[in-house]
Amino acid sequence: MKAFIVFSMALALASSAAVDDSKKEKRGLWELESGHESFESYDRHEPLNYGYTKKEVITKKVPVPYPVEVEKHVAVPVKVPYPVKVEKEVPFVVEKKVPVYIEKKVPVHVDRPYPVEVKVPVHVPVYKKEYVEVPKPYAVHVEKPYPVYVKQPVYVEKQVPVTVHIKEHQKKPFWG
Repeated sequence: MKAFIVFSMALALASSAAVDDSKKEKRGLWELESGHESFESYDRHEPLNYGYTKKEVITKKVPVPYPVEVEKHVAVPVKVPYPVKVEKEVPFVVEKKVPVYIEKKVPVHVDRPYPVEVKVPVHVPVYKKEYVEVPKPYAVHVEKPYPVYVKQPVYVEKQVPVTVHIKEHQKKPFWG
C-alpha cells in the first residue's frame, strides 16, 4: 500500500513538471485581439474598419396610415317580444312528450344451469354453555403384586460421589 502511494506521488510530480516546461500559452476568449473584434468594442458603437469603407444609402417608401371604416353586419335581427291581446281566451292543452321506461321481463333460454344465490333467512339455534366434569386420574390399589421375570440380568451401577477441587483463576490488572 505504501509503495502505491509513493508511486502515485512520484507520477503526479513528474506530470506537473512536464506541464510547467511546455512553451505553449493558452489564450482565453477575452484575449483574442489579433485582427478580430473583441466583445468590448460593441459597447463603444464604433464601425469595423478593415482598411476600406463603403457607405450605402437605402431609400424605402413607408406607407402612411389612413382611417378605414369597418361595417359590422349582425347575422340575425333581434326581435323584442311584446304582449298581444286575444279576443277569445280558450284554454289550450300543450302536450309534452316525456319518455317513460317500462321494465318488461323477457324469457331468455339458458344452455346450461348456473348457480343462483337466494337469500333466505336460516334460523340457527344458540346453545347455552354447559359444564361437564372430566374424570381425573386416581390411584388404584393392587392387593397382590405379581412377579416379573427378566430373561437377561441387568447390572445397576452405584454412583459414588467424588469431590473435585477447582482452582480459581485471578485476572491480572491491565496496567501493571
